[in-house]
Amino acid sequence: MKKNIKINLGSLKSQLDKLKPFFSKHGSFMAILFVLLIYLFIVWRISALAAAEPEIEAIDAALTSSAVPKIDSKAIEQIQQLEQNSPQVQALFNQARNNPFQE
Repeated sequence: MKKNIKINLGSLKSQLDKLKPFFSKHGSFMAILFVLLIYLFIVWRISALAAAEPEIEAIDAALTSSAVPKIDSKAIEQIQQLEQNSPQVQALFNQARNNPFQE
């Protein structure tokens, strides 16, 4: 089954010349329609991806990987001692507790 395809450029040009008035008349409409279809597809994909729920395995993996950080009790005691020994630091901590958004 060997097919011999011959493309004659002269006949192709004559066929394109027949379609030229159609495209010149309706080309802008087809271009706008094409852009709107692309826009519709993008909006559809965004809405589909926004409504997607994560898989249970992904949720479990995220929960197991986010461990609660543990602070050494010696470090806490040392920070509290330093705070109690320095009146400037103690005043700074109290001021930050009263108004945390002031610089």
